[in-house]
Amino acid sequence: MFSDALIRQAFVQSPEAIAITRASDGVIIDVNAEWTQITGFARDEVLGRTALEIGHWPSQDAREALLEPLRLHGRVRDLDVSLVMRDGVQRLVRVNANLVEFVGGPFVLMYLRDVTLENQAQVALRTSERELSLANEALNRQVDLYEATEEVARVGHWVIYPGDPNAHFSRGYVHIVGSPDQQTLPVGTRHIDWILEEDRDLFREARKRMDGQTLEYRWHHPDGGIRWVRSQMHRQVENGVVKADYGIIQDTTPEKNALQALQERLAFVQKITGRAPGMVYELQIWANGRMRFPFVSAGVRQILGLTEENLMEDASRLFARFEPEDLLRLRAVTLEATRTLSTMQCEVRTKPIDGDYRWLLGYAIPEAQADGSLLWCGSITDITSQKRALEQLQASEMRFRSLTNLSSDWYWETDAQFRVTRVDGNLSAVDYLPISDYIGKTQWEAHPEGATTHAWALHKEQLEDREIFHDFEIQFAGTDGRVMAVSLSGAPIFDAQGSFQGYRGTGRDISAKKQAEKDIERLAFYDALTGLPNRRLLIDRLGQALQLSARRSTHGALLFIDLDNFKMLNDTLGHHMGDELLKQVALRLTHCVRSVDTVARLGGDEFVVMLEDIGSSVQEAAAQTEAVGKKVLSALNQTYELQNAHHHSSPSIGITLFFQHQHSVDALLQRADLAMYQAKSAGRNTMRFFDPEMQAVASARASLEADLRHGLARHEFMLYYQPVVDAASHITGVEALLRWKHPTRGMVSPAEFIPVAEQTGLILGLGRWVLEKACAQLVAWSAQPSTQKLNIAVNVSARQFRQPEFTEDLLQILRLSGANPYRLKLELTESLLLNEMDDAIDKMSELRSIGVSFSLDDFGTGYSSLAYLKRLPLDILKIDQSFVRDVLTDPNDAAIARTILNLAQNLDLNVVAEGVETAGQRDFLLRSGCKAFQGYLFGRPVPVAELKLP
Repeated sequence: MFSDALIRQAFVQSPEAIAITRASDGVIIDVNAEWTQITGFARDEVLGRTALEIGHWPSQDAREALLEPLRLHGRVRDLDVSLVMRDGVQRLVRVNANLVEFVGGPFVLMYLRDVTLENQAQVALRTSERELSLANEALNRQVDLYEATEEVARVGHWVIYPGDPNAHFSRGYVHIVGSPDQQTLPVGTRHIDWILEEDRDLFREARKRMDGQTLEYRWHHPDGGIRWVRSQMHRQVENGVVKADYGIIQDTTPEKNALQALQERLAFVQKITGRAPGMVYELQIWANGRMRFPFVSAGVRQILGLTEENLMEDASRLFARFEPEDLLRLRAVTLEATRTLSTMQCEVRTKPIDGDYRWLLGYAIPEAQADGSLLWCGSITDITSQKRALEQLQASEMRFRSLTNLSSDWYWETDAQFRVTRVDGNLSAVDYLPISDYIGKTQWEAHPEGATTHAWALHKEQLEDREIFHDFEIQFAGTDGRVMAVSLSGAPIFDAQGSFQGYRGTGRDISAKKQAEKDIERLAFYDALTGLPNRRLLIDRLGQALQLSARRSTHGALLFIDLDNFKMLNDTLGHHMGDELLKQVALRLTHCVRSVDTVARLGGDEFVVMLEDIGSSVQEAAAQTEAVGKKVLSALNQTYELQNAHHHSSPSIGITLFFQHQHSVDALLQRADLAMYQAKSAGRNTMRFFDPEMQAVASARASLEADLRHGLARHEFMLYYQPVVDAASHITGVEALLRWKHPTRGMVSPAEFIPVAEQTGLILGLGRWVLEKACAQLVAWSAQPSTQKLNIAVNVSARQFRQPEFTEDLLQILRLSGANPYRLKLELTESLLLNEMDDAIDKMSELRSIGVSFSLDDFGTGYSSLAYLKRLPLDILKIDQSFVRDVLTDPNDAAIARTILNLAQNLDLNVVAEGVETAGQRDFLLRSGCKAFQGYLFGRPVPVAELKLP
């Protein structure tokens, strides 16, 4: 127990919780009653324990916050800590402490005050203040939005409360009326003085009623202008007590100005259209049939006897004035114009008003509207006088129609017995015909030709029925014996009492037209150069021949003829000489067959001979066809005279027989074509019959082509690599070789699929894929020191290299892949370089400039011209394996190999020997100067994973 009496008295009587601890070790030596009340610990429980052990101090930081100030300054001021008391409740306690000196040493007086409730009240107060601030902000935003909306809508409002001396106005109201920027004014302020005098009474009445009716009046704005205002005034009454008077105003000046401008414009339009002849209108029609007239000019009164108001009230009144049959035509024309959104034009008759009808001509242009309707802008004019004048003109014109109508050559008339009574018109045409022979005769008595008995019977029925007829075609013999094709048209003649008087009409000479039709038919079915039937006519005749073969059970044959080396003739002597040869070939072919057979030109230098009815047995048909084939071979092998120059040509002929409907037209042509290619493969200038094995080969090739396309899409191709080694047998690079792993056929030989890819153009896609994969492999090898110096050689096909974009494509592949161009070698063949050498040199030079090198593959098997070796920017020659294979046993092959090596050394070119399979071959080539080798001795082509790299 602390002994100082004075301290003890203050300690006991203090309203605060106090604990006294030794400064040396923090042990509590005494606490007052307030301490035990706050902490819940009895005095006996805390004596002898440190203050930091009482109340579960939350952390070391909190302890340091108490002890550090005591050590430094000897006091602690208002330290708030959360302590868990004896009852397990966490309270916020404010701690103060002082270091004092008493008898017996330094002590610490520690004061505690429970501030939990005080802190909670402060937190609640701050929360309330924050929520009030947020509510004020939201309210201010709403007010700002309301005022902005008022300004955009050009509206405002006012309100007066009973007992309130001021009237309250929104900012929108102040902006509209242009009064000083005050939103409260004394209730007695006379705003009415700003209203135009003639509108004030209306305003006063509305102010008395306060019933919300819309009022429009004008306002003197302070800027000197007049503003139109639309207003509504209301009174709020609850239980018989007036709560407020309020009103809404809207500035309608722009609306009024626009309406006035529109009315002035409409008045002007009415004035203009009122003076224009006819009627001008706008008619709006909806899909459901509803319609209205937004505008009708005053001309409607004269045209239809209706007023503008009549039509604007009921648009259907317009159509009620038209003749029913004309109304049907009008609807059809309108539907078509609606479908195409094009201009509509139609003539209609009005129903008789004073015993006669009138003709009207209408034009209209449709315009689609946003609501789905169509707005028709058009006009209607009265053309009655024009129509009647036209009818009179037509009546008088019929007799002299030939003089004014270029489509007719003469005019004619007959009597009621159809005897010709008059012919006038084009004198050259009339004089050409013996007209005098026809006067007094009917048409059929003049013995014309060109019409069948059935056609004459129908024509006579038309005449007996008094029908109008058009373009009845017959033929008359002219004075010189030439036949003239004639087209007759006519109409019956009736007198005023309706009695039939005969016919009158026109006649035309259509001989030129008929000849043109024949010429057109000839162009459609005959070859323009040779005059032979073309493919279309041949197919038609072949179809008929198959039907004839089925009826008679006889055979026929097709001979597909292609001229050998015809392209060379065109390229060397010109296409005009080629055309002359084709005409002579066509003439010779027609002399080799019967008149019942067909000789056709399919196009280019391809001809087909079709033989019909050549025997009931296959043997007989084949014998006759072979005889014709030999005759054709002999005829086409004869010397041709082409512009005083001698020329020799030969054909390759493919033959197939046909019988009944065993094969289609297309299949027969395909068989003959295949047989022709077999003849070319056999050395040309010969003929071959179709062999089913030939079809099997073609089908297999077609299947292979389809598989190739699928293989590209399904990624069935892969690259194998064969090592290229130096004199010490160290790998310096590889050659990339394309392989195809077919899902069902297994590995397909390149010798089988590469030629097909070349012919079909698929080699372009395959070649690009190979270059992309090879460049990707170079990039992968570049990451390893042991492989970063390896080269990859890629074979490039002739078709791929000749593409104009080949260089750019390869440059793009190199850029995208990041491959080192100095590690890429392209292998080309001699045949590729011989054609278009300048283009090849340009491409090679451009690629060499960035590091790509070139090898000449299979050297020695082609032309091996020293001239192109001198010009071409080559780096490597590859000795073909055909020379390497027998280099130890065939002196000629050994000599060729040594010659190639010496030649390469003189031209400063490297050499790679292909196909090295034995050590003896390698040693011979090494002694002869070869320093690079490739072949099975060093490794077979394998996938990259199986490649034995350094």
